[in-house]
Amino acid sequence: MMSDHSKKKPAVHPLLLALVFITSVSLAACGGPKHMITMDTKPLIAPKANTSVLVIARTTSMAFGVTIENYVDKKLIGQTKGKSYFITDVAPGQHYVMGHAENWSTAKINFEAGRIYFLNQDIRMGVWMARTGFTPLSANDAAQQLNESGMEYRVYNTKHPGEDMSDKDFTEARDDYDKEVREGEHKDFVDYKGSGNP
Repeated sequence: MMSDHSKKKPAVHPLLLALVFITSVSLAACGGPKHMITMDTKPLIAPKANTSVLVIARTTSMAFGVTIENYVDKKLIGQTKGKSYFITDVAPGQHYVMGHAENWSTAKINFEAGRIYFLNQDIRMGVWMARTGFTPLSANDAAQQLNESGMEYRVYNTKHPGEDMSDKDFTEARDDYDKEVREGEHKDFVDYKGSGNP
């Protein structure tokens, strides 16, 4: 006859539970851009007369599978993973472009009709997952990077859209960025004019 002791289930160590949780979160974060469609053909990127064109590119394969969401004024416009890019139209005027990984990264740009704005989505190590930032690219540098082997072009799947930013997240990210600009940071975006028609 089995003893009561032998019938007991082994206790799960709290550290093991924590490890399982962290692994699950990491795998979920690396699940890939589920709101994007990979295209076989890369388009010609050209200025448009009545609107601005924004190109966001992840030009490195570092943290390849980590998905970063990108927004213009709270609206989700696309996601990146390593070695990928997407293109979207932006109405002329001042707008906040924001990327979300472990952190929120922000760039405020005065978009002008007839011009193209190329942003490199930087990637760097964080505590729990990758962190991100934006760097403006010249048209020449962008052309070289986007045509590299292994660079994927993706489009936002409007039939399977993702969630937009919350008012709280947008307000906090915007206010942090504006404060940093007042302190003399982000000069690369204060002076960034994009490229295209004069």
